[in-house]
Amino acid sequence: MKTCPNCGFQDPVIWRSYRWITDMDQCRFEDFQKEKMYAQWKDLKIGQIVSDEHNYYRRTGKRNGGCFVQRWPKLYGINYYKSRFFERFKAKRDFPYPSQQQLSIGEAKK
Repeated sequence: MKTCPNCGFQDPVIWRSYRWITDMDQCRFEDFQKEKMYAQWKDLKIGQIVSDEHNYYRRTGKRNGGCFVQRWPKLYGINYYKSRFFERFKAKRDFPYPSQQQLSIGEAKK
């Protein structure tokens, strides 16, 4: 549970840190619906992004059935959830990279 050092506000217990992206938290959608603090968003649709004055909230996509809600600070912008490592490499690239030279079979054995 996170506590603000200035005002003493405590986050609800439902939030836990997200494994793949730094500074992002997640919780189960069922817990999110039950929390009184987020009652206005209990009908959040899959992939939908909403915000309050400090954070963005997004229900995860179809891959995991929308089981989780992710949250991240507004400071990082609305597309921060797309910053996963594998999202950066989705686009097809030419291999090897331009700075690399491909070894011939004879050179690799040396």
